[in-house]
Parts: sequence; structure tokens; C-alpha cells
Amino acid sequence: MQIKTLLVTLSLLSLSGCQTLDSAMSATDGILNKTGDILSGDFRGLGPAKKATLSEIWKDWQQNEITAKRKWDSQRLEVPGIITRITKTGEIVSQNQIAIIFKDPSNGKCKGQGLTRDDLKVNTDKISNLKVGDRIVVTGVLGTTESKWATQGECWFSFDKAEIVKATK
Repeated sequence: MQIKTLLVTLSLLSLSGCQTLDSAMSATDGILNKTGDILSGDFRGLGPAKKATLSEIWKDWQQNEITAKRKWDSQRLEVPGIITRITKTGEIVSQNQIAIIFKDPSNGKCKGQGLTRDDLKVNTDKISNLKVGDRIVVTGVLGTTESKWATQGECWFSFDKAEIVKATK
């Protein structure tokens, strides 16, 4: 009986230790991400986010793709959307990202994806309350190469290093 009690106690301590470690990782996640940006020389995600819509970005894209890339690629953006799909990008655990596919609330032809940095538990927990149909705000930097499918008929933009939260009504 004492051995069972000891095993249960040790199990509970282990679980609480994991929970504490996860909380610590969640708390330092933002700081570590910004440090990684600084070390890599990518300062776009460090400034305040500019509010924009997919339609607004697309309008510039249609007029002149080169100047649109220069304008929108240099800053952190905050874009509203409606979730159409929640998935992962790959099979290799250390290289996966969570992808939140969404559409512009005012223009169904404009779609985008918010890509988290990775699919580790801290990011999985952040999106666990989201579902298809939810209104969200995606904050991230425009992934220009992934946005090359913005044509005259419809648009597709990708946001890297994205933070995705439910929109407040």
C-alpha cells in the first residue's frame, strides 16, 4: 500500500512539474521569439502592428506587385479573418507549423493563412479554443514568397510568425 501511495505521489509531482515547465515555456515564448528575430536580422515582427485587410493588401498588389511587396513586406500586420481550416504544414515534428486558413470577412475571394513559428505545445495550446467559422485577428509578417498566388481573380496571402487570437466583438 505504501508503495502505491509513493508511486501516486511521485506521479502527481511529475505531472505538476511538467505543468510548471509548460507554464514557464509559455511565459518565455514571446521573449525567445523576439530574440530569435533579432539574431536572424528580421526586425519586421518587433514593431507595432499596422491594421490592414486582405482586400486592402490585394488592391495594392493588383496595381503594382513590386511596390506592394515593398510596402506590406516591411512591417508587422494585424489582419481580421474568418477561419475556414485549421491544420499543420508538414510531417516532421520539429519543422511543422500550425496553419490557420482564413478568409477576408468582407471579400470571400481573398484568403490567407497564418503560420505559427512551430507546432510545439505552447502554440497548440494557444489555438486549441479556435474552430472553423470563428472570427479571428492574425498578427504577423507577410510571407512574400508564399503570397505569389495573388492574381487578378482572387488573392492568397501568407503571414509568418503569426499570432492568432479570437476577435473580440
